[in-house]
Amino acid sequence: MELDLFPEHKDYSGKKVLLGLSGGINSMAVLCWLGEGPKEFYPSELHLFYTHLTEHSEDTFRFVADGVRWARNVFPSVRFAMSRGSAIEIFRKGKIIPHPLNSLCSIKLKIEPSERYMSEHGITENVVGYVKGEAVRRASRMAKRTNSELTNVVSNGVNVSFPISNYTDDWCFSKVEKYIGWYPAIYKIKERGKRVFKHNNCLPCKNMEDKDLQAVEKYYPKYMDKALALSDDLKSYWGRDADFFYTTFGRSDLGYENQPCKVCEFD
Repeated sequence: MELDLFPEHKDYSGKKVLLGLSGGINSMAVLCWLGEGPKEFYPSELHLFYTHLTEHSEDTFRFVADGVRWARNVFPSVRFAMSRGSAIEIFRKGKIIPHPLNSLCSIKLKIEPSERYMSEHGITENVVGYVKGEAVRRASRMAKRTNSELTNVVSNGVNVSFPISNYTDDWCFSKVEKYIGWYPAIYKIKERGKRVFKHNNCLPCKNMEDKDLQAVEKYYPKYMDKALALSDDLKSYWGRDADFFYTTFGRSDLGYENQPCKVCEFD
């Protein structure tokens, strides 16, 4: 099953629309897609909200800034807002690196600030960059959380749409390259012809698989050093496999390999 909620451009005239820019390719592709629509469908106000995290790759902020500049040359009214934060500092204050299924960092650093912004600015429409292959799973989760229908998700009184749900990541790259002219260098790292990093998210992310953590260590060692220092301080591990983390990153002699979170560890 694929999610194709509105393949044609939607009329946003007279409406306040929010697009959350993650610093990644998908959300920027949504911005480009909106710009391709009929001018008479453009929002009366397009709000771009970005959360800049210390753990983002180095050129992420510049990428977002270029996207905002492009948008201001296309749409009649663009408002930009951003917040700043650090996943590592959230974990340090909470004294634990959360279980992969516990998205405390996303909630505190991205979702809650975005929801406050929408409430304060009277946003009525929220467009989200879920792409083909992930859209059904992630949109279904959102629909369940908000007690909405999959084809009519409403969260806190705001209509949520998934305009690129029938497109692929490759489509996103081509669209962003066409309009913005470039994308973050993290996406250009390839091994055997395939992208090493599929998303421009936190380096590292607590949700990462084994190979992803190894890639962060290989290509972004300074970021991994900070993550390992936190791990040592909190006696906690990154990723989905404690045994892998302890043996691969030489933490097995520190005496905390048998101390996962007892509340949220895997069954």
